[in-house]
Amino acid sequence: MPFLNGTVTYARFAVTGNAPERIDQGVIDAFAANPARPTPIGVPPGPEAGWTAGYHIMDEEFALERMAFDGWIHAGMRLDVVRVPPEVRRAYIAIAEKSRGSALGDAAPGWLSRTARREARVEAQRQWEEEVGQGRYRSSKLVPVLWNPAERTVLAPATSDSIVAPLRDLFTATFGGRLEPRSSGSLALDLIAPRGQMRSFEDALPDSLGHAPAGGVEGRPEVPWATGGPEPKDFLGNVFLLWLWWRFENGEGLIDRPDRRSIAITIDRSIESECAWGMTGRQLLTGDGPTSWPESRIATRNGKWPRRMGLLISDGEFDWSCSLQGDRFAVGGLRLPRPEVPAETPVDATRERIESIAAFDRALLSLYDAFLLDRFSDGWKTKRGQMSDWLDDRSKGLSARQQSRMEVASSV
Repeated sequence: MPFLNGTVTYARFAVTGNAPERIDQGVIDAFAANPARPTPIGVPPGPEAGWTAGYHIMDEEFALERMAFDGWIHAGMRLDVVRVPPEVRRAYIAIAEKSRGSALGDAAPGWLSRTARREARVEAQRQWEEEVGQGRYRSSKLVPVLWNPAERTVLAPATSDSIVAPLRDLFTATFGGRLEPRSSGSLALDLIAPRGQMRSFEDALPDSLGHAPAGGVEGRPEVPWATGGPEPKDFLGNVFLLWLWWRFENGEGLIDRPDRRSIAITIDRSIESECAWGMTGRQLLTGDGPTSWPESRIATRNGKWPRRMGLLISDGEFDWSCSLQGDRFAVGGLRLPRPEVPAETPVDATRERIESIAAFDRALLSLYDAFLLDRFSDGWKTKRGQMSDWLDDRSKGLSARQQSRMEVASSV
């Protein structure tokens, strides 16, 4: 349960349409009216999803005092999937065919008629469906959900369509609204649209930062993971990571939020990069101080952009560590600060964790908003040039032999 204990992983969703915008007993009653109820007998036609109160997959104590925390609702989706292994299906079919072959005196099932084979398959299916009804071959998963109705935001560890689709359908069936994934491109639009910068957003193209790989075309990179995806502006999340890196090395890691408070950031433990020109593959650096490694300096100079980065974030009161996938704006491995005084009750412990997650999320959003203010300002051309100069300067001081060796390594 990543929201209640251990490290936290989540993706972001926006709630659109006619959905509740405040927390009241009616919202809790709606959860209770759509509980998880897996089919007890037979094979369900597909994945089955229903709500729990969030603490475990059988938690049906739907109550306002257990689920509402300072503007957020904590709940859970129970997802049940039945998967009868192909080997089991084949085994039961083979046994049924052999039984019919023996009854007919045939030496091998291969001599069975088409009708006998069909009957054998019906018998085999009846056998495994009986076992499914007994609870075998069923996989149950709890997907925790944090929902802020007023901000029309949902956080959940749902990054694959096998989880996103049932969560979206269940939310719509329960509350009438619609969940829409928010990657860095769609999130950027949410943040800058109120500032009247829609046209600038629509015209935005990948920035020419760093150098194209040897044999590549100079100029704007393709950023294939963004241009080939559902949101072509997701490259903004990768430029955001590069911007954080630049600010970390040139601005002491202090970034002013729009509310004039500062946030301190450190690049820590890991950098996963990929060639923005789609030519030289990926690179993963893991360890202490990866930004100072020669491999990272050559990689950034020769066209690799960060896809995922380890971050330490401090708002002056709390410190968090996490990894952030820039283009998808997905948070992984978020470590929350340890409370100075242990909580007195489980509900208090849940409240403290959710408050810390919410504070982290606000800090992360303010960092992204500060970047977008830069990216869509009149001064971006100058700052982009400064970032390009920084990328060039990072490789200075390396010998020609080191550069050659690292360029070969970074292209693997």
